[in-house]
Amino acid sequence: MEDESVHVVRPEISIEDIQNSDEKIQFYTGLPDFDTFRALFETLCEFGMDDMESDQRMKLRLVDQFLLVMMRLRLGLLVKDLAYRFKLSCPTVSRIFSRWIIFMKQCLSSTVFLPKLKDLQQRIPNCFKNFSDTRIILDCTEIFIQTPSSLENKSQTYSNYKSHNTFKSLIGITMTGAVCLISKLWGGSTSDVHITRNCGLLEEIQPGDAVMADKGFIHIKTDLDKKGAKLYCPPFKTKSQFTKEEVENTRRIASARIHVERKMEQIKNFRLLQGIIPLTLAPIANELFFVCAALTNLLPPFVNQ
Repeated sequence: MEDESVHVVRPEISIEDIQNSDEKIQFYTGLPDFDTFRALFETLCEFGMDDMESDQRMKLRLVDQFLLVMMRLRLGLLVKDLAYRFKLSCPTVSRIFSRWIIFMKQCLSSTVFLPKLKDLQQRIPNCFKNFSDTRIILDCTEIFIQTPSSLENKSQTYSNYKSHNTFKSLIGITMTGAVCLISKLWGGSTSDVHITRNCGLLEEIQPGDAVMADKGFIHIKTDLDKKGAKLYCPPFKTKSQFTKEEVENTRRIASARIHVERKMEQIKNFRLLQGIIPLTLAPIANELFFVCAALTNLLPPFVNQ
């Protein structure tokens, strides 16, 4: 029996309501099943939840706080909606969400790293047989944000590509589809090449490595050449017709590169990133995006070995 004097909040939905259905777990949290949800929650608890537990103003169980956070990420629910579902005030929901996102970023940081090429080559998927020295596949993605009031910030975040104010991040995945690089968020006006040169990736590239990307990254070829590394990207059409070899190579690169685009779709399946991020979330936008991207590493792999 729970001590009623503690006044534990009994939300409209709790983890017990959905834990026996993988379909419901996937719908509400974006995770594949309850075992994954539980393993992640227990890992977070082991990492250290003292700060969460010491908040005497919060009488919602930690597991339901975690469910609240995952539901906001997955479904893009508004604070007012979550306040109703979990019988809390709007400020309390906002406080829970911010604290958990910052905490989760700290916990998940160690799961996003760039493995050595020799380790990656122990499992080379079929579509990378011709590019077995690929250490990382790159692409940028953008998320819409509320238009800033400052003219300077408005200019820095305006994306001509999206015709909207955005944040942009460089994402890198391995040949097996795992996220191994998540850059900080940049203003939407920043070029893909500038982000690549200033995110720390090039410092990790070793002689013999190869990087795969689309044609927008062609200017990093000179940077990679200096490192003794190579760039796999589709050729620019500088003549009326590609050779048969160029056509085949382009097809093979596209077949391999498609997986980074699929990873972007997985990240955006956390619907909070599909809408317009309000300025109120700007202080934790980097942590928020990182958490969504890192969580996709808990999903079943989509690259055939």
